[in-house]
Amino acid sequence: MKFLTTLSLALLAIGCMEFQQTQRNRAAQQYGNQNFFIQDTNSLAQLPEATAQPSPWAALFNGTDLTGWKETDYAGRGNVKVENGELHIENGLVITGITFTNNAVLPKTNYEISYQAKRVNGSDFFALLTFPVGDKHASFVTGGWGGAVTGISSINSMDASENDTTVYLKYNQDQWYTFRLRVTPENLSVWMTPKEHLIPLNATVASLVKAYQAEAATAGQTLSAKDAESALRAINPELDKNIPARDTIYFPGEAQIIDEPIKEKVVQMRAGEIELSAPLGFATFQSYGVIRNARIRRLPITTEK
Repeated sequence: MKFLTTLSLALLAIGCMEFQQTQRNRAAQQYGNQNFFIQDTNSLAQLPEATAQPSPWAALFNGTDLTGWKETDYAGRGNVKVENGELHIENGLVITGITFTNNAVLPKTNYEISYQAKRVNGSDFFALLTFPVGDKHASFVTGGWGGAVTGISSINSMDASENDTTVYLKYNQDQWYTFRLRVTPENLSVWMTPKEHLIPLNATVASLVKAYQAEAATAGQTLSAKDAESALRAINPELDKNIPARDTIYFPGEAQIIDEPIKEKVVQMRAGEIELSAPLGFATFQSYGVIRNARIRRLPITTEK
C-alpha cells in the first residue's frame, strides 16, 4: 500500500537536502579507482560456479564476528557489533555500516542476495544494501527519506525516491522482514516477506481471516480459521487497531516489490559517501538496524524471473 503523510513529505525533503549537501562533498577515495573486482581465480572458486540450477546459498557472515567485513569509514558513524548471530548497526550521526572485504568472490551479475532485517529505532533506512550490477554498483534502500521510501539508487541518475522502482512501505519497529534481491543483465528484482495486504472498506478480522484462508488455499495450503487468525496476529500484533484505521497489515508469504528492466538503462550508485559501501555493504541512516541470515548464490546465466 502506497502512502506518505504531509509530515513524512516534509521530513523526506529535509533529509534529502541534508544528505546531498552534507555527504556528497565528503572526502572519500574516488569511486573509479577502488578496483572492486580483483579476478583472483582461487578466491572466486570459493563461490560455486553457475549450473543449470541456482548454486547453493553461501552465508555472508560467520555469525560470530566481522571476519570478511570491515566497518565502513563513515564520518560520525555509530557502533557495529555482532550478537547472537545478528549484525547490529547502531545509530550514527548520519550513516553507519559495514563493507565486504573479500570482493574477489563476488559475482557481477546473475546472482541473488537474501537477508532478514528489522529497524529497532529511527525513521530512515535501516538495512540499505549496496551490491554489484555488472561493472557498476547500486543500492537497495529500505525505508529511506522519512521511513517509507523503498527502491533502487540510482537508475538513469534518479534516486530510489524518484525512479520507477519507488514504492512506499510501512516498516514496523522490531519486526523482521526478509528481502531477496536478484541481479541479471536484464533486470533488478526484489521480493519481500511478509507481504502487504490492502484493507477493504468495512473489513473485519473475520473477513481478513477468510481472505487469507482463500489465498493460502490457492497455494495448496488448507488453514482453519483459528490457524489463519493466529498467523495474521503473529505478524500484525495490533490487528484490531489496524483494521478500523485502515492501516498497513501483512499476510504471510513473499511478494515482489521491484521488477525493473535495466538493459537500456544506466545503473550506478548515488554520488557521495555511500559509495564507501561498494562493492557490497549494509548501512543505516540515523537508525538502528539489525541484520541476520545474509546469504548469496549464483544463478544460471540464463534465468527466468
